[in-house]
Amino acid sequence: MKRRDIQPIYAETYQRRKRTRRVVFGIFLLILIGFSTFLLLRWHENQQLKKYPIHGVTIDQSNGYIDFESLKSKGISFVYLKATQGAAFTDDSFQSNFERSQGSQLPIGVYHYFSFTSSPTAQFKNFVRQVKYNTGSLPICIQIQYYGTFDQSTIHWQAARKEVRQLSHLLRQYYKRPVVISATQQIIKSLQLKANAKTQFWLTDGKIGRPNADATFIQADDKAGFKLDSQLIFLPMSVFNGNRRQWREYIN
Repeated sequence: MKRRDIQPIYAETYQRRKRTRRVVFGIFLLILIGFSTFLLLRWHENQQLKKYPIHGVTIDQSNGYIDFESLKSKGISFVYLKATQGAAFTDDSFQSNFERSQGSQLPIGVYHYFSFTSSPTAQFKNFVRQVKYNTGSLPICIQIQYYGTFDQSTIHWQAARKEVRQLSHLLRQYYKRPVVISATQQIIKSLQLKANAKTQFWLTDGKIGRPNADATFIQADDKAGFKLDSQLIFLPMSVFNGNRRQWREYIN
């Protein structure tokens, strides 16, 4: 019979501990690399954001009570409030948010969430019923996003183009101000919209720090953290695509 080479039990224990240490060190190294990469990306984002001194946020009823003076103290220069969605939905916090926002002296805008299943006239009437003339001083925003079963392949784009243009026309005619379309570049391209004095763009997928000549606003963070009255809240944060002088000219 061949003699078995039996290792002492302490040798097996040593090898097991050695493997465990290697695994633990590897996990620690991966965590360290991941954390360092996160910090580097955040630093890079902050450096890019410095190129855009004018920051703003969008607010709806899901955000609860918002202290607008605190937002202003955190460097926020403008706020958009959700007013309506489609032909029937209204934001429960719109009126109270609008009234409280007036004391902050922040430039305020309002936005409507576009519906692919409601007529432009019905959506326009819903907006006017809710907002009346409490539109603030910024262009009225139409937010267009995919939802439910609607995506690039299921939307009837020829009909959508006509409906978005009709709703934009109704809002411009009634309120005598431009409309800003908040959407991805793909949606804007599919709607065949062109930026001009009457129709502005708010890119939700624009790249901060890169040329976005047609954009008036660019969404920079869909969940930016703000500590307001000792409470941390998260809001979609966007930037004005210009400097402070251009912003003053824009709001005046």
